[in-house]
This record gives sequence, structure tokens and C-alpha cells, in this order.
Amino acid sequence: TMADSVVPSFEGNISFNAQHSPMGAFMSFTCGNFNTRGGFGLQIGRPGNQNLFIGIKNGDRYTDTPLRVLPFYEGAAADEAARYTQQKDSPASKKLQPYERAEIKRHYGWASDRWETPDFSFTIYSPFRAISDPNEVTFYDDLRPSVIAELVVDNTNGTTPKTAFFAMQFGESGVRLLDSGSFAGDLANGQSTFAGFAFRDQMGVAAEREGWQEEGIEDYKREPFVFNRFDLASGLLESHRHHLGTTPGIGIEVPPGKKRVLRLMLGAYIGGVATTRLEGKYFYTRGYRSLEHVLLDTRADFDSLKSEAVWLDLQLLGKGLSGDQQFLLAHATRSYYGSTQLLDVGGEPFWVVNEGEYCMMNTLDLSVDQVFWELKQNPWVVKNLLDNFVRHYSYTDQVKTTSGEILPGGLSFCHDMGVHNNFSPRGDSSYELAELDRLCFSYMTAEELCNWLLIAACYVSEADDRVWAKSNRHIIDACGESLINRCGESGIIEFDSTRCGTRGAEITTYDSLDHSLAQTRNNLYMATKCWASVLAVQLLLEAAGADKNDVKAFSLHAYRAAETISAAANADGFLPAVFEEGGSPSRILPAIEPLIYPWYWKSDAIRHHTSLYKALARHSELLLKDKERRNYFPDGGIRLSSTSNNSWMSKIAIVQHVIKRILDTVLDHNVVDDLNKADAAHVKWMTEGESAYWACSDQFIDGVARGSRYYPRIISACLWMDHRDDEQESPESEAVGESEQ
Repeated sequence: TMADSVVPSFEGNISFNAQHSPMGAFMSFTCGNFNTRGGFGLQIGRPGNQNLFIGIKNGDRYTDTPLRVLPFYEGAAADEAARYTQQKDSPASKKLQPYERAEIKRHYGWASDRWETPDFSFTIYSPFRAISDPNEVTFYDDLRPSVIAELVVDNTNGTTPKTAFFAMQFGESGVRLLDSGSFAGDLANGQSTFAGFAFRDQMGVAAEREGWQEEGIEDYKREPFVFNRFDLASGLLESHRHHLGTTPGIGIEVPPGKKRVLRLMLGAYIGGVATTRLEGKYFYTRGYRSLEHVLLDTRADFDSLKSEAVWLDLQLLGKGLSGDQQFLLAHATRSYYGSTQLLDVGGEPFWVVNEGEYCMMNTLDLSVDQVFWELKQNPWVVKNLLDNFVRHYSYTDQVKTTSGEILPGGLSFCHDMGVHNNFSPRGDSSYELAELDRLCFSYMTAEELCNWLLIAACYVSEADDRVWAKSNRHIIDACGESLINRCGESGIIEFDSTRCGTRGAEITTYDSLDHSLAQTRNNLYMATKCWASVLAVQLLLEAAGADKNDVKAFSLHAYRAAETISAAANADGFLPAVFEEGGSPSRILPAIEPLIYPWYWKSDAIRHHTSLYKALARHSELLLKDKERRNYFPDGGIRLSSTSNNSWMSKIAIVQHVIKRILDTVLDHNVVDDLNKADAAHVKWMTEGESAYWACSDQFIDGVARGSRYYPRIISACLWMDHRDDEQESPESEAVGESEQ
């Protein structure tokens, strides 16, 4: 009842997919987009491929009446029986009657997703929590690979029975039914109240009627029944189950004068080795021996899981965010967990976040944006990531000048650890190639070095893990030296890695935007990121107990980088996107993105770099208040680069937070109004067009999802809930400029 009241109905386009995912299982149950398939997706980086039939018919199961269903299926059900009988005119499914948009309300909370029709409600609960450190406790419940759902039918005012059902149509053979024999020992009063269906041994659904213990079993046929035929209508009308069937389901009859709640447990299980080269099993296999075990354990915790979800819904509602921001964060949280994977590699935990539809493993330039959420939820996974990059996916290179001179380089890190559950060879990523000049797939050596340092500094700052900093002092020193070697006299990145080959050049995480953001060398975005990374080295050295002189060297380098950036501003205060002759006309908002790090560390660095702060504030003000609105799309969405029609939601979320919490001097009524309108536009990006099918997407071209779909990185929006700046002084107060140092 509480869940029915706390989350308001979503007023935009409700025909959009959302992932409903447990933690660390690389699994999602996806649904919500009308007229498309969804359901279980295991290790695939996209929605599942099953038609979902969730609905009701008037009468008992044998009454031949229309089937009213949510429109979560692709067209009419195919006549699979014809494949066996060779009869073109064999009976197919009764024509389904999907509810119209106007008949459905959707309530989209942080951990619940509910659809209401005039006849029933259907809710999926996907609670999340902190994942306990496996090195400290036994924690199987944290990683249970399942979510729960409820199908509620209120027939208290009815005079005839109704039959509710949850069924799935699979596109291939492998369906099996789960009954009392599948759940040994799960019997009560001689009758099983728990049954369902599965697809092989990897995914399945089980159900039970809520409250049967209190009422007793009045009429066993009214308890959940399972069916399996080639189509939905036949399954409901015929009591004989066909094991060749591809449309299994669970039904329940609701007598007149009664209300029934069908509880559904939706689980997955992948046993054995799941990855190659670094052979990993899912960590949950330590606590669960089978799919049936997962479903039974989910059943036992159903009430607490539902309560957790409702509590999370309330938490988000109380964060002071706008409705649009609440939606974006709820959407992102689901998508993030759908990409997560906790493995057992050689008896040790190995944390992986897969890169959405691309399924690259632990893409480091995503990790740096996801770190804010992970440190809020479970800091140990960040340490695990840092250590595994050092151990398996680091390398040492040299650098080259534009004239071809080869100079010392140093330690850096791969773009990723592999793809589609296949770990790459040690020291190599799946993504990066040599001999590419500022194009996708080139190396990101400098940025990945910065990313590792920034993640490490965030971890040490938030977790106060000085022991880790001290034990990794040699890595911190090597990273610091490598970072300095990539910079020229300007203090910013000027050289490319020799890994790029003779004609290749390094790129940034903005690889698919225009060259103003794609190139690494003498790039404004990378200049400010380099500045923040030098500060990260300084923080890490201090935490490791380094000599003051070692720390001071990096402090001076940070001032040099800040001075270079500040001096690059033109007379109006605009900062060019590229610090090279000819420059670039691009007006880039990501210039301010790296300010997030010293703010997050609660560092006083921004107050000690007031020239840089003022330069970036002026630059952002020019872009935000530009009369030509070159950094906005026509719908009000934010354009990261004025010369690109490509924009990324995860980066927009960080930039918005920097503007509101760090560069708040640029805010006035018009800017605030524009940012609110941008949030509304971004919600439409997520719920309309391509992203309506692909769930939470990151990369939008003119507001349409064209890449980076089904993506985890948008969890960077969690920054909107962080108010640590309330404890910090304004950068303008007690400021000490660079010239005074």
C-alpha cells in the first residue's frame, strides 16, 4: 500500500524500457517499451528477446474471452505449432488486446516500476544496497541474482471470477516447467504453493500467492498454475502442458469478492567458468548452487526486498531533486547495476562494470565517472579496480614530440580489460589500436593515467585508506613521474604515447565528438584534467606520508598548468578548445568538468588557484549566457561542444553539478531556468526515440540515442545528491592567487 502511494505517476512518454537488475550478476529483466520484446538479458548488453504477456481475462482459466495485456510484445504471437504439424491454418493465439496508452499509468521510482490498468497493477522491485566486502564477511544475499514483482488483481466488487497471468514467449527451444519436484521439500499441507518455469538452467520465474498461509488452500485450482503451449491462449485454455511449447506462463484465478496478489521471483544463474583468459565464476555461485536455489531464497526474503525497494523510493523523493532529476537518477541506477559483474577469479573477488551495449570490461574512462556512486555504496570495489588495473592492465611506454623525438614516458593503463567476458592479454585493451590519428580506437594513454590517479585520490580521500596509499607509494611515484613526462614546459599534456605508432595520435574519452575534444595534446579539457591529476598525485603522496619536498614539486607543477590555462583566455574570457596555432572555434563545457575532483576531495586547491577558477567561471558564463545559444540544442538539451551535434548525458550531469555547486557565481535566474529546461529535454532523450527501446543511453545525436546505449556511466548523476560543498568555503573567500605563491 505504501508503494502505491509514494511514487507519483510519470507524466511523459511511458513507453520506454528500463532495466531491472540485481547487483553483480550482469543480468537484467528489461521491459516497458510498447510493441517490442524484452525480458531476461544475460551477459548481452541489450534487452532480452522474449515477448511478455502480463494481463488478465474475465472468467476462469477455461473461459474463452479476450486477453487484455500490457503491450510488452512484438506483434501477435506466432503460430509455433505449424512448425510441427505443417498445417498453415492451425489455431494460433487468440488475438491479444493490448491496453492503450491512455489506459495505463506508470509510477517510476528509484527501486520500483509499477504499471496500473483499470483491471490490475504490475510492479517490479529492484532494490539495491551496499555490497559487503567479500574479504571481510560472507555476503551471499547481497549478490542474489534476482528481482521480484507483483501482479495484483482486486476483484472484491466483481461477481464473476477473473484470471491473471504472467507469461513469456521465447524465441528458441529450451523451456521447462518448475513444479513441486523442482523444489524438494517445499511443500505445505501436502500441496505446493510455489511453481514456475525456466529457460534451461539459466533463467526462470517462480510464483506464489500472497497470504495463502493465512487463508488456507480453499480450492487448489485457484492457486498459481503453470502452463506451456505454443501460444498464450492455448496455455490458459488447455490443462495439458506441452513440453515442446515456447510460451510458458503462470496464472491465478481470482474469485469474485477477493483480491489476489501473485508474487513473482525472477532469477538467473550461470554456474561454472564465465570468462576467458582470467577464468572467473560469478561470485554468487559461492552461495547458490542452482537457479532453483536462487528462486527459493528470493521467495524467503520477498517481504524484506519489497520493503527495501519502497524505502529507496522514499529516499529519492526526499533528496530535494526535481522530478526530472529523480527520473534520470532512477533510470541511471538501474542501468548501472545491469552492467555490473562480480567474479571469483582464483578465489579472489574481481569487480567488473561492463560498458553497456559494447560490453567492454572496466572501461577506465567510465570508471572515473562511476567512482562517485561506488564510493558512496561500496568503496572496496574501487580499490579492487585500482589494484587489478595495476596488476593486469598497466604498461610502460615512451612519448614522442611532434617533431618525432622519443622521450621517456612511464606507467599508464589500458582503456579496458577486455570485451564480452573475454579478458584481453595482459597490458592490452580490446579497444586501442596504433597508427590512428585522432580517430576512434586510438590510444588514450594520458587520459587513462589521469583517470587512475583521480580514482585513487577519490578513494583515498573518501575511504581515508592511508594504508593503501602507503603500500602503493611506488605506483603513485611512477604515475606522478609518467604524468610529468607527458607534459611540456606548459605543464599540460603535449606529447603522444609511442604506443600510437609513427603517425598515430592520442584521443580522449570524447573520441566520437569533434576534434576539439577528441585530441589529447594541447587540449583544454585534458589541460584541466591534467591539472586535477597533478593535485591527485599531491593528495596521494601526502596520504602516503611522503616528504614535503616531493609533494611541493607537484604543487608547483599544478600552478604551472593553471597559469597556462588561465593565460589562454582571449579578451572576452573565452578559452580555446585547443591550445595550438589555428586553435578551434569549439566552445566546450567539459573544460570545467575536472573541477569536480578537488571539490569532491574537500581540498582547498580551488581557493589556491583563483585565477584558474575565475577563468573557468568566466568561460562557462560565456557559454551558458551566449545569445546564440551555441551550447544548447533546439529542445533545450545541453550541447557539450558547440560544433558537435553529439552530447553525452553522463558528462552533462557532471558539468551541471560543477555549475551549480562550484561555479555558482555564474548562476542567475535565466541560467537556472535553462538548466531546468535542459533536465526536461534530457528526460525526453531517454524516453523517446531509440532510447525508448535501449533504456538508459549516454550518447545522443541531436537528442536521439545513437551509441553508448544500455549504459552504466550515467550514474554520475548521483553527484546531484552530494552537498559536501555546504561544508566548504567559497573559492572566493580567503582566496590566495597563484601570483602570491
